Amino acid sequence: MESSGANSEELIVKAQYFLSIDPTAENLRSIQNRLTRILMQEGYYTNNAPLPYVALDRTMEFIKIPPASKKTGWDKVKESLGIGGDSDPRERLGNSEEFLSGLERLVDEIPFRFVFRFKTFRGEEVEGYDLFVEVTPALLQKSRQLQLSQHYSYNTGNIVDENKRELQRILGGLELEPIQGPYTESETLDTQLSETTIETLEEHPYGRTALKYINEGDQSLRRDLHHAALSCYIQAIEWIILCYKIRQDGEDLVEQQQNNEIGPVYFSDLTEELEESPASQKMMSKLSNFNQTERRWMAHHKSGELKRQDVENVRSTLFRLSDELFQA
Repeated sequence: MESSGANSEELIVKAQYFLSIDPTAENLRSIQNRLTRILMQEGYYTNNAPLPYVALDRTMEFIKIPPASKKTGWDKVKESLGIGGDSDPRERLGNSEEFLSGLERLVDEIPFRFVFRFKTFRGEEVEGYDLFVEVTPALLQKSRQLQLSQHYSYNTGNIVDENKRELQRILGGLELEPIQGPYTESETLDTQLSETTIETLEEHPYGRTALKYINEGDQSLRRDLHHAALSCYIQAIEWIILCYKIRQDGEDLVEQQQNNEIGPVYFSDLTEELEESPASQKMMSKLSNFNQTERRWMAHHKSGELKRQDVENVRSTLFRLSDELFQA
């Protein structure tokens, strides 16, 4: 049991999904309508519901409608006479006193807030939407808006597990491909390569170089050095591919370049070497996007905002590629 002073990195649950569909405004509207219906049936409300002839929001936020306060005898009398009453539960969201009172009565473990962010994905062979999700537990919202006692106790593990289960249950009706998570930021660096993949990589110098870059990237990410971490993870991807090529085909691209048998080997060249590999179409499209946009941005834009989520996505792609290549 833990006392109050809730930590968002330990409690906010995140996940990434992919929806393989033609990325048109009509299809996005359909997805968002389905999502809105599902969440409203679960007792959540949003101001971002898709409206006809109105530009769509790429970000949707849903808030749990707090339970009503206990009715007094006078409230029941007024309702029997057809006056007063809670005709629209959403009105409680606009009443600060009623809202905070309802928030206090919410069970700590349930999700209070869902945020969905849609990002168009266009690959060479795969198109659709990446969907990024954040879930804020009721306990964390209470700690932000209510004056919890310093002796207020809760179980972080139980809260996180419940929010992960609820996220998966609520989204179970949509045709989504899990990409990453559900997870919390505090768990992110706990996710590691499988033991089988690590053992395979350790057998070759190129694989050991890839592991070294992964380790350096993780150390940078722990210190919030996002640009350094991104650079390490991209280089790890390159060494993963080089290791795969020499193990699978006996082709040492590094040695060939050193012997002037081939010209410089760029990221795009390496990804093309995986066309006949066990790497999935979604993975190949993701790597192609790295080459076309993310890697070029990384190389020429060393300063400026770089979100932790962007770096975590590259790390996740790196791990999925490693497992696809060496566990096939």
